[in-house]
Amino acid sequence: MTGKNKWIIALVMLGIFGVIVVEGVVNPRIEAKQAQYEAEQQDPLTHDFAALAKYRSAYMGDFSNLSHLNQTLPLNDQLNGYQLYPETFTAQIKYRMNASDMKPEELERILVYNAAANFVWIDNLEHVLYTFEDIQYTLSREAAQQWAGTEMKTLQEPDKWDATVRKKLVEPAQVKEAFSQIVYN
Repeated sequence: MTGKNKWIIALVMLGIFGVIVVEGVVNPRIEAKQAQYEAEQQDPLTHDFAALAKYRSAYMGDFSNLSHLNQTLPLNDQLNGYQLYPETFTAQIKYRMNASDMKPEELERILVYNAAANFVWIDNLEHVLYTFEDIQYTLSREAAQQWAGTEMKTLQEPDKWDATVRKKLVEPAQVKEAFSQIVYN
């Protein structure tokens, strides 16, 4: 066997070893981290708020932006369409599930979080109408600002968001209070 053949065999063995390491160790770790991140995005208490900054818009009529924003918020796997009402600056967000299928506290936390995020990143959005198979909820910017104690657009910094919104959605009593203050039906 010549030196050239030895090098070829060594390189083939190194390539096979590299593929085994990448496919057997590296890729599963990356996939596990991605799965964990995606699971965290379904909970308002662990959601990556900073990732929403790219969806900032002055106008609720930017349909693509509004839809992409809501596709990154909790409960995005149940989205079933949108309807915009520009005359009242309202966005209707439809879900293909019954609200009664979720624990009330969990649903209320998600709706307050999602609506507040919409108000923070879309300047002229005044109302968000969440439509489920069995019920509708309307949340208003004005009520959200009263609950938060500040203009919603001032909460674009993750630290301010966490201190003003996320911190108020930890305890069940806080969630119920926030929901009752922001929602009107």
